[in-house]
Amino acid sequence: MTDTPDKDGKDRAAQAPDGGATQAPAPSRKPGFFARLFGLAVDENDIVVAVAPFLDAGGADHASTVAAAFEGIEGLRARVLKEKSPLTAEDKRSDQLPTACAQALNWLTKHNADVVLWGDAPPTGSSLYIYFAASPPVDADPAGILSPFQALNLPLGFDKDTFGGLLRAAALAAMHINHPVKRQRRNILAAEALGQATKVIDHLPKDFTMREKAAANAMYANALAAFGHLFGGIELHQRAVKAYTEAIKGTLRSESQTNWAYLQRNLGAVLQIIGERSDDIHTLEQAGAAYRSALEVFNPDSTPFPWATSLNRLGEVLYRLDIKSGEMSGIKEALSFYQSTLKVLSRTSTPMLWSETMNNLAQAAQVLGRELSNPDVLGRAVEACRQALTVRKRNIHPTLWAATQNNMGSAIFLQGRLTGDDKYYQKALDAFEGAHEVYQQLGLTRMVELTEKNIAHARQRLPEHTDKGDPGDQTEWWLIEDDDELERARDGADAPAQPLAPPPPEGGAKS
Repeated sequence: MTDTPDKDGKDRAAQAPDGGATQAPAPSRKPGFFARLFGLAVDENDIVVAVAPFLDAGGADHASTVAAAFEGIEGLRARVLKEKSPLTAEDKRSDQLPTACAQALNWLTKHNADVVLWGDAPPTGSSLYIYFAASPPVDADPAGILSPFQALNLPLGFDKDTFGGLLRAAALAAMHINHPVKRQRRNILAAEALGQATKVIDHLPKDFTMREKAAANAMYANALAAFGHLFGGIELHQRAVKAYTEAIKGTLRSESQTNWAYLQRNLGAVLQIIGERSDDIHTLEQAGAAYRSALEVFNPDSTPFPWATSLNRLGEVLYRLDIKSGEMSGIKEALSFYQSTLKVLSRTSTPMLWSETMNNLAQAAQVLGRELSNPDVLGRAVEACRQALTVRKRNIHPTLWAATQNNMGSAIFLQGRLTGDDKYYQKALDAFEGAHEVYQQLGLTRMVELTEKNIAHARQRLPEHTDKGDPGDQTEWWLIEDDDELERARDGADAPAQPLAPPPPEGGAKS
């Protein structure tokens, strides 16, 4: 009866009001006379990459080298900023990073950019440290979130034809764009960038240090995780697992706890995606272990948002594992995690994540209430669904509304079974029928079939039926239902304007 959406897009991806894909990019506004005359025509839907001056003791113009990797590509516009580097030579880079990151975020708004690239070239090294400043996901928890302190190390004077794809993939993955046309444009650009990045990551320079290789793998993995859902299947997520594992090996927790924790969190996210889609217990256990590692660093005081979202994800993994095993210890722990998460997430500041957590809490409470034969716990599940539905509106988020309606119907049905009160069955039927109607409208055939079974269960219990037996095998009642159609609808707003071809597999392009 319950359904747990895939973590890759899920509630976290914005949706078109009808649950489907957003429209293809609209024609650009015609540039003015002087813009056309001097070749300065600007598409208002272009993705803007701003590059700040890089600190370099020798005074080299690294900003121009970095910006060149984004030039001449349709849909991208590079801009070198006339600002002062946020870093200084007098202090250690690690001590300056928090203030420097804040300054770079200010430039993001000041220059109306989608991402700001900045950094330095240490005088004793041969690498350029490139940091990415982009608007953080405020009410979303996508895979591949970039730590603000994670840098991409590239050789000084790098060849844009060699490393440009990796740099572009990292920059595109760092962005969190709400504008639907620009988001589709970013996704299309990501396909080519990922293909080029794959060739680079498989042949990193032999003189790269372990730290430099780790940084490259981390950025590559973030891009794979961020865009993996656009290609279908789990191939890109499996490749992300390999890249995150390499990145973690080369990242010392003692030197960069935050970066290490983000890598663990992101590893957990892609493992969770793979585990949910393949229904593999071992992979889900690995995801849980990665989240627990991240939570050794994240805490509600200094890193409340990654702490809360990692805790929520861990609860989801434990819920799935206990559904498979039939044990209750993980579900009880998940319930406590959801309650802790709600101390950070709120209906006002993070409505979508708050409603997702409420829906998760309802699912866990529903199963626990059934196992304990406790109507009060089931009542908590129903109330949590009702709270979630204050955000998950049918006309705005139809698939999410339907999922919560279906979950609520399950909990209400169980109330009827435990109390013997037939009024609950009619309420459960109403909830199921609402979900069924939405799934039919969206053409989600497997979810239509699921809700039809649930409707049959509820109708069988109504007073007008003489046979009060439950139709079918009751074990199917509690199985988590996965559905590719539901995942595609949930990722609809993030769908590209045209199908994306996956980047070439390791070892060369597909024949």
